[in-house]
Amino acid sequence: MHNKIQTYFLSALILLVSFSAQGQTFETYGGDRKFDGIHRNEVYGNLVYGYNVVSGHFFGESATYTRHLTDRWSVSGSEQAQFLKRLYSLDVAGTYRVPLRYGNLYCDARILANFYRKWSTNEFIADVSTAWVTSYTDLRVGFSFIHFHKYDVNEDYKLFTDASYTELPNITFGFGVNIRPRSHPWNLGLYIRNYDQFYYETWNINWGIRFHATLPWNGTKLFGELNIRPSGSMSQLATRYETSAKLGLKYVW
Repeated sequence: MHNKIQTYFLSALILLVSFSAQGQTFETYGGDRKFDGIHRNEVYGNLVYGYNVVSGHFFGESATYTRHLTDRWSVSGSEQAQFLKRLYSLDVAGTYRVPLRYGNLYCDARILANFYRKWSTNEFIADVSTAWVTSYTDLRVGFSFIHFHKYDVNEDYKLFTDASYTELPNITFGFGVNIRPRSHPWNLGLYIRNYDQFYYETWNINWGIRFHATLPWNGTKLFGELNIRPSGSMSQLATRYETSAKLGLKYVW
């Protein structure tokens, strides 16, 4: 009963924060994250389904809200819940855009928390990275700092395991390419990267296919990706090998 109450409370908190707080959703979406001069608000929502050699089949959802404060500054908040894994995540991020002759440079700072309830482990991540985004490509480099906290409780809900570990700084890197200009009504692309929206690996590379398409409704786009995650070393608390698919919508106003 106690665990159920904690789970319900955490789920409600996640939903509340997600609609009151951009992460790296644009690399999943593959579209243009630049402020268009009109719409200051963006919402991304997607469902995810996949298979993992540790937890088996899983499904979940995630949502991101972005507010463009100016033509260059933006802030965002995201949440996710993967129910069979009992994984819940929250993040906040800030971005500054530097216009270049060829594309834009996005300087991102991000704080992320993952709560692996099934494994009684919490993961806290800080990432500072820069993304160079052109009409056809995006390249991200930076550093992430990862801290783990492992805990266990007995039948009386008393803590009997309490251990922490902090990794050395990890390099963040990713590259993506689209077959059409980023602003085209529909697009298809490929990517490689050592992170996803809610986790960071050390040197293990994710790879996959992404797409987006403009829908008939004003301000709405469909996006998705197919992701292959190889066997990992650290940052693998819930997975060692995973294949997943995402499908979602982006709406601006």
